[in-house]
Amino acid sequence: MTRTESPPADAGRPVSSTPAAPAATGPRSRAEALTRRLGLEPFELLALLVLAGTSMAILAPLLAQGRTISGADGIFPPDQLQYFAWIRDAAHNGLVGNRFDLAPGPRAFLHPGYGLSALLHAVTGLSVPVSYLLIWKPVAIAITFVGCLLYVRRLLPAGGRRAAALVLALFSVMPAVAVVAWTGWGGSQAKYTFNFISGEMWTGQYLWGYLLTAVAVFLMPIVLLAVESWRERGGRGTLALAAVGSLLVMWIQPWQGATLLLIIAAVQAWRYRRSGERPRAALLLVFALGALPAIYYFVLSRADPAWRLASEANGPGAQAEWTWPWWAMVLVLLPLALPAALAYRLPARSWQEQALRVWPLAALVVYLLPAGTFPYHAFQGLALPLGILAVQGVASVWARPRPLLVVAALLLLTVPGFAHKVEIGAVNIHNGEYPYYITADEQRGLDWLQADARPGGVLATNYAGQLIPYRTGREVFVGALSWSPDYNDRRTAARHLFAGIMGPERARAFVVSTHARFLFSECRDLIDLEPRLRGLLQEVRRFGCATVYVLRERPGMTDAAGRPDA
Repeated sequence: MTRTESPPADAGRPVSSTPAAPAATGPRSRAEALTRRLGLEPFELLALLVLAGTSMAILAPLLAQGRTISGADGIFPPDQLQYFAWIRDAAHNGLVGNRFDLAPGPRAFLHPGYGLSALLHAVTGLSVPVSYLLIWKPVAIAITFVGCLLYVRRLLPAGGRRAAALVLALFSVMPAVAVVAWTGWGGSQAKYTFNFISGEMWTGQYLWGYLLTAVAVFLMPIVLLAVESWRERGGRGTLALAAVGSLLVMWIQPWQGATLLLIIAAVQAWRYRRSGERPRAALLLVFALGALPAIYYFVLSRADPAWRLASEANGPGAQAEWTWPWWAMVLVLLPLALPAALAYRLPARSWQEQALRVWPLAALVVYLLPAGTFPYHAFQGLALPLGILAVQGVASVWARPRPLLVVAALLLLTVPGFAHKVEIGAVNIHNGEYPYYITADEQRGLDWLQADARPGGVLATNYAGQLIPYRTGREVFVGALSWSPDYNDRRTAARHLFAGIMGPERARAFVVSTHARFLFSECRDLIDLEPRLRGLLQEVRRFGCATVYVLRERPGMTDAAGRPDA
């Protein structure tokens, strides 16, 4: 049967010589072209831009003040300032030692992330903070977004479900933290606990100073996808990607490395029990490379005195405020965990669907393990699997929820908690509890300490002690919590000395006992120590509101610490 074609509507009409109108080139078309080039949907591009903005929520206001910043841009700067000390030490010595104990000790720590920043600092002369932020801020944003996006795309269909899961993975901050903080319920300890738990889960906090945490956490889904792809399609390159990814995750963040290997092992065991499927021997490469950093850290924790100290300082409950009551964990997790539990009713046929269900359980196992330190980091990255499972769970009982209700739920799970986290940063900066800024006088004093060729370490308050190693290359008596022996006692004694609480005789005995050659007094209304230490002093250097006291040489000074960067 012959089909008759109708002639075109413009058949027989004269062809116009007027050229076609050019395509629109406004902001909308440019945005569409950008999304096409990036392989993103418009909503995904918006999520990436919001994530980048979130990463600058602390740093941008600090930069806007026009003052010299230390480079710390999180709500707990001591950790980031410790990373800066590692970068400087690695730049000069390759391996990293403890710069916060004012005592001799080996250098034994090698780290790929801080090592790259150290190389950039050594080769280009860029400052330590810039060498850290310039590499790792954009890399952390990119890996965070790509890891979440690929995993969400793999496990959810295009449309609203995928968009909702992406929002939860990238931006959810469990609302209980805001409720507790704004109502005052439970007092300061409850506020601290809920901030602690929610911060470990919140993706945004990794981008505020903990950039390599973000890299490790969101390499996990990329490795899981690579393992699945290799199982289905083979390929040495894919297997190599999975194995190297496993190595990096374990090296950068061993809690996530342990979770990753446990997920893979559990899924393989699941499939073997249910269908008799035997894992391919080549998969052992992923476990072998992943295990290498774990063995390295285990040896460090036994053989290196600094790492033994850090293991004790970071043990479960090592600090009185480090308590995670079960009810607090339940209240924080409930908004995602409750709908996520519904997803466990659904069949999990593919390897990745099984990995998704194992992930939260594997993290809980790592948290509960009696081995290792600081188990709280096991909760990092849980927003991704719980977010996807929550969307799957809700969809299983409510296939077409009203869009306004979905938007309202997402706002509740993101906005109040984020507002509270920003509020914490603003309060910390305003109160001056941490060294976000360095005054011009403090900088002059630090530059002098760095330039002086005499060997010796520095006694300062804990506030300045966080800055001195990376700004001067010198060791300090007290600084980072994990690396200063008897941290609380040292911090209190140093504060009492510089605040004038310690009497003259006790002050002199304390100063001598530290084996410091220099004392550094920052610009924070500290007393003039010259009258109390006159018999011990060789010279006093004043830099406006900052002061460096140089002690007469005594036995033990040179043994305790060498020249800058030595």
